[in-house]
Amino acid sequence: MKHFPHYIQYDAMDCGPTCLRMVAAFYGKCYSLEGLREKSFITREGVSMLGISEAAEKIGFRSICVQVGYEKLQEAPLPCIIHWNQQHFVVVYKLNDKHVWVADPGAGKLKYTKEEFCNCWLSSRKNEEDTGVALLLEPTPEFYTIEDEGDEVNRRGFSFLYSYLRPYRGLVGQLLLGLLLGSMIQLMLPFLTQSVVDFGINNQNLGFIYLVLIAQLMLSFSSSAVDFIRGWILLHLGTRINIALISDFLIKLMKMPISYFDSKMTGDILQRINDHKRIQDFLTGSSLSVIFSVFNIIIFGIVLLVYSGMIFLIFMGGSALYVAYVWLFMKKRAELDHKRFAQQSANQSTVVQLVNGMQEIKLSACEQQKRWEWERIQAKLFKVNIKSLALRQYQDSGAVLINQSKNLLITALVASLVVKGEMTLGMMLSVQYIIGQLNSPVNELIAFARDMQDARLSMDRLSEVRDKPDEED
Repeated sequence: MKHFPHYIQYDAMDCGPTCLRMVAAFYGKCYSLEGLREKSFITREGVSMLGISEAAEKIGFRSICVQVGYEKLQEAPLPCIIHWNQQHFVVVYKLNDKHVWVADPGAGKLKYTKEEFCNCWLSSRKNEEDTGVALLLEPTPEFYTIEDEGDEVNRRGFSFLYSYLRPYRGLVGQLLLGLLLGSMIQLMLPFLTQSVVDFGINNQNLGFIYLVLIAQLMLSFSSSAVDFIRGWILLHLGTRINIALISDFLIKLMKMPISYFDSKMTGDILQRINDHKRIQDFLTGSSLSVIFSVFNIIIFGIVLLVYSGMIFLIFMGGSALYVAYVWLFMKKRAELDHKRFAQQSANQSTVVQLVNGMQEIKLSACEQQKRWEWERIQAKLFKVNIKSLALRQYQDSGAVLINQSKNLLITALVASLVVKGEMTLGMMLSVQYIIGQLNSPVNELIAFARDMQDARLSMDRLSEVRDKPDEED
């Protein structure tokens, strides 16, 4: 079977339309999630198997809903949509006697054993056989003639976000100037350190040593002053951009048709508002500092290359391995971000319902059930946080091992060069300082990649609202 496409559901009740979107993409058609939502008659309670079936037939599939056992499912055409744990929809795209491959819109592409799969899928008993519900789909000739929505589902680029920076070019320019000054100050320090050891100490010239130390002190004060000013500028810039982003989102939200809110959980909308904070941090933080991270890597890299080509190659090779190792975890990190969004959304919706519906809850005497519902969501959120922590620890432990091994190897090489007389003690201290200054921008580049991924995930969720047409007057 060819590679099976996978899409993540953006809202808690989007699993059905998202499954249909994956099946359509497998057969070469690209449909927007919003269009499939409308075709399947989704509500706040989700979508039924009948709704998915009707949406499938509207885009050219032949569909039939069946209640079968595992052996019969092996004979069915794949991929198919199944009812999962009596509350969710997933796509089965491959199976054999021992394993089942599932595309879950809320958790990614997963592989289950036959026993694990049957425990989650089989829900009733028919003719003395355990059975589960499945929606079988096959494309008709009409499926390939119906025009899809490929042009409408393209993701919005980052140029849309940078339009929010244009009104504040002056503040952005001041930030860039501050970053440039900070970089130049850091560039001077290793040469001052080398001069203290090689010229001041070796020549026993206390006057020269005091002069250099005073210069270092003044540079440190200057760097601190630049950081203070930059902090105030970031506060003003970040606040204005955040207000503009959320204000535009609320304006768009108020132009949406009433039917849009009939199918949305309150938590989904609140979580999208919270997503703006990640976009603001990316715009005013990572996207600006990464410019000077690259600048510092180039400048300090050239200086390191002048000191020793071998040390430069070891540093670049170790850093490349460090970045590659961290990059291996990015896909899993995105999957956990979607899971966390879904659980936080459900949590917000539940809390809002508890507060707003307290009178009805007390009149219905269902306080305990509602509290249990909230506690179940907290347990699920806790599991997601555990997985996120484990992933981060795996990522950080391996990254630290690679980074420290690289630093120790460079230290050993520099020490051997000093012993051989090929490098002075001052040069050794200078090289150690340069390595420290190079490690920082490498870490900032990795942080930028993470922040960019977070911003991209948030933009995808927000685009679902921003790209929807306004309500007609």
